[in-house]
Amino acid sequence: MNELPLKPYPKDAASKAKETKPTRVRTNIVILTFLSIVIAYMDRANLSVASVTIMKEHGWNTAQWGSILSAFFVGYLVLQIPAGWIADKIGGKRVLAAGVAWWSIFTAATPFARGLNSLWIVRAFMGFGEAVTFPAETAMASNWVPVKERARSQAWNLSGMALSLAVSVPISAWIINTFGWPAVFYFAGLLGLIWTFFWLWYAKDRPADHPKVNQEELELIGAGHGAKKEHSNNMSAVLRSGPVWALAINYFFQNYSWYLYLTWLPGYLVMARHFSILKMGIYGMMPYLGAFIITNLAGYISDRMIPKIGVTRARKYIMYAAFGGSALFLYLGAMAATGGMAVLWITLAVSFLSMNFSSFWALPIDLGPKNAGLISGIMNTFGTIAGIIAPIVTGFIVNATGSWVYALSVAIILSIIGIFVCAFFVSGKQVVD
Repeated sequence: MNELPLKPYPKDAASKAKETKPTRVRTNIVILTFLSIVIAYMDRANLSVASVTIMKEHGWNTAQWGSILSAFFVGYLVLQIPAGWIADKIGGKRVLAAGVAWWSIFTAATPFARGLNSLWIVRAFMGFGEAVTFPAETAMASNWVPVKERARSQAWNLSGMALSLAVSVPISAWIINTFGWPAVFYFAGLLGLIWTFFWLWYAKDRPADHPKVNQEELELIGAGHGAKKEHSNNMSAVLRSGPVWALAINYFFQNYSWYLYLTWLPGYLVMARHFSILKMGIYGMMPYLGAFIITNLAGYISDRMIPKIGVTRARKYIMYAAFGGSALFLYLGAMAATGGMAVLWITLAVSFLSMNFSSFWALPIDLGPKNAGLISGIMNTFGTIAGIIAPIVTGFIVNATGSWVYALSVAIILSIIGIFVCAFFVSGKQVVD
C-alpha cells in the first residue's frame, strides 16, 4: 500500500514544522464514529427494554418475541459484505451517513407497526441501515488511525456499544415508564438525524483532504502505512485467506453471547429475576458500565503488548481471557440464587466478553489495511448470523422448557469453543493489502 499523500509546505517552514505538534483531527473523527455507535446501540436496545411492555400489550409469547428480536439481524445481514466493499471503494463517510439516516427513519417508524408482521418488517429495514456501521467505521479507521493506535481506537469505538447500553437502558426505561414506549423511538430517531448532518459537515474520507489536518498529523497517521508486503488487492485474495475465515467463525461464537445479552437481558431480569421495569433499567446498566471500562482497558493492553510479543499473540491473549471469563461468569450468573448475585456475575461475564472487541475489530486492519472494510464485513456477517439465531433459540428454549439456565448454557458452550478456535486458527499476520 502506498503511503498517504502529504500536503506540500514551504521549505522555509521546515524548521518550524519540527517544533509543531500534530493536530488531533483524527481524534475528532474517532469521537464522531464512536457517537454513531452509541446511537446505533441505543436504537437496538430500545426494543429490548420495551419487550415486556409490548409483549403484554399484544399478548405475544417469548417464542414470538424472539422472532421480532431477530428481525433486525436479518436486515443487518444483507449489507455486511457489500457495505464493507463499497466503503473500501468510495470511502466510509458517505456510506456511514446514509446508514445512520436510514436506520434513524425506521427507528422513528417503529411505533406505527402494530402487528407481528409489520413490526418484523420495520425492524428488518432498520437493520438494513445499521449494517453499514462497522464496515464503514473500520474503513475510516484504516485511513485515519496510526498503526500504533489501532487497538485503542477500535476499542474506544466499540466501547460505544457498552456505554450506549449503560446509559440508554435506564433512560429508555424511564421514558417508557413516564411517556409510554413509543416516545423512546421518536427520540432516538431524531438524535440519529442530527448526528448525520454534523458528520457530513465535518468528516472527510482521507486525512489529506481535511483542512484542519496539519503536516505533522499526516506524517503521524502515515507512519507504518507504507511498509506493506505485496499482496493481491482484491476480493478473491481475501476470500482465499484462512485467517479471515477463522476470524469470522470465531466472531460468531463471540456475538452469540453478545446478542443474547443485548436482546434478552432486560427480559431475563424482569421475567426470571422478577425485577420491575425501573429496577431493570438501573441494574441492567451495570454490565455495560463494566464493559465500557474493560473494552478500553483491553485495547490499551493489546497495543502495549505488541512491541514485546507481536500482533498475533497480543490479540489472542485478550481473546483467551475474554472467552474464558465470559463462560465462567455466565455460568455463575445462571446458577445464582438471588437477582442481585445474578446481576453481579452477569456484569463480569459481559465485561470479560467485551474485551474481545478490541482484538476482533483491530484484526481486519492487521490482516489487510486496504481491505479492512471488506474483511470486517465478512467477519460481521458471521456475527450477525449469531444475532439472528441467539434471540430465536433463547426464546424457543425458554418457551419450551421454562428454563433460562438451558438457554444461557448455549452461550457458555460456544464461548469455550471460541477459545480453541482462537488458539489454533486466529492470526494477526497481514495476508492482503
